Amino acid sequence: MSKVKETRLPYLNNTSVILITMAINLGILLITGWGRSFDLMFILIDGVISGVVTALIDVFLVRHYVDIAQKNRTLPTNLPVNRFMMKLPKNIYLFAALCALFFGLLTPLFNGIVFKYYDFDTLSLAQMLVLKVIYSYYLSAKIVELAIFRLVQPDLTGQLPDQTITTPTKHSAPRVTYFQQLFNNWMTDFGLNMFRGLIIGTTIVTDDNFVLIAPTLLRSVDTTGFISGVIVTFMTVPSVSREIIYSVDSGKTKPLTESNPYVAWLPKNRWLLTVVLCLPIIVLTTIVYYVVMSFFGFESLNFFQFFFIRIAYTTMLVKALVPLIMFRYMQPHAV
Repeated sequence: MSKVKETRLPYLNNTSVILITMAINLGILLITGWGRSFDLMFILIDGVISGVVTALIDVFLVRHYVDIAQKNRTLPTNLPVNRFMMKLPKNIYLFAALCALFFGLLTPLFNGIVFKYYDFDTLSLAQMLVLKVIYSYYLSAKIVELAIFRLVQPDLTGQLPDQTITTPTKHSAPRVTYFQQLFNNWMTDFGLNMFRGLIIGTTIVTDDNFVLIAPTLLRSVDTTGFISGVIVTFMTVPSVSREIIYSVDSGKTKPLTESNPYVAWLPKNRWLLTVVLCLPIIVLTTIVYYVVMSFFGFESLNFFQFFFIRIAYTTMLVKALVPLIMFRYMQPHAV
């Protein structure tokens, strides 16, 4: 077990658990859906299966990894404690059944909303596979975190012996501040794109103050990708860079001992770094938007339909940008 992985416990095996779960879910989909198209009823049934299977696999795998961590004395002692989580079943089978019931109902609800909101009649197997990869990832990631959060509560772990790891761990239960930040991010994106529409003429305010928003067209998605890429870059890179630079300067984050030539060449100045990263982000954003719309057969999407695609994409993009920026400023003599 590597030192890097140890310091991330108890969220050590998230990736392996998620990949195992996704592989099993995709295998089930291929077996049950080979050679057919997918209507709303099949989507709902598949959602039930995915929710139940994901919950059962994740809970028992997490139990296995937590047991290993305790045995190896690598489970942190300063774990977050939550009274509500301790009210959930201690018995692993009852807890797994409860998770399976909850997510077995939630997942088809999500699938049905997406299916109807984007006006699908049917989905091909390829389209369904892509959709399932996306929601299986998020579903499994959240179940893994919640399962770990439950299984490391003191009513199950008891009095932990002296452990070798003391780093803080993530608190899995969403707090009010989390939802406030999420809401603020969504509203910022919403407002900026409304403002963008006023500039390029896709948002029109009539004489009686009625707002008309033109749909996003596949043939003009390059313009959308360019503007969205610029917005995401300048909203993310400078602020994230500032926080990481402060963390390194204050000693909270220790720099690496050896430089990496793939990232060490990037500018130290956060604004220059923003400019350098802007072009590849614009290109990537444009490609992603075009591929998504083409793959699912969207010639046009209204503002809100495209809004949620944009939010999903930018969320994943930011998750990839943050480690890259952090890695840059952790280079020796980077700041």
